[in-house]
Amino acid sequence: MEVTLYICFMKKFLLLILFLTSLSSCQQENSNGDFKVNPLVENMYDRYVSAWSEADFETIVEEIYETPFLLFYQDTTIVYNSKNAVKSFLIKTFNQLETNNYGYSIRNDWEHYKVDDNLVVIEMNFTRFLKDSTIMGAKERKATYILRESDGKFKISGMIPHTSVAE
Repeated sequence: MEVTLYICFMKKFLLLILFLTSLSSCQQENSNGDFKVNPLVENMYDRYVSAWSEADFETIVEEIYETPFLLFYQDTTIVYNSKNAVKSFLIKTFNQLETNNYGYSIRNDWEHYKVDDNLVVIEMNFTRFLKDSTIMGAKERKATYILRESDGKFKISGMIPHTSVAE
């Protein structure tokens, strides 16, 4: 059992190393704000922010997040291999947000945007609000997302939250 877990971990670790290596050779890299984000990516994020604000985990699971979905925390990486696992993560997250009186989110701006064929790495600056429309926590939060395009649609396959997901 331990050998199987070790092999699984090593595969995921190698996948991460390969992905990060590919980022260094991206065809388009912009971090100075003078870039144009693909309209398909913009549209997907409009739906994502709306679904997140409404705690619509069904839309996120079916239309926004790809599986496997990787969540890169500072000290660990979690891999959600199925839609049910992603759904459980989202339900737990939205329950915690509800406990914290979360109301909705808005996207402020894009921080970074890198494209490599069907992969996109993008950093979003956003603000969360409480139910009374006051700002929840930090005014500007950031998260970095890894997107993959398939059949003309982008889905999020990984995320690096720079602040807590549920607070």
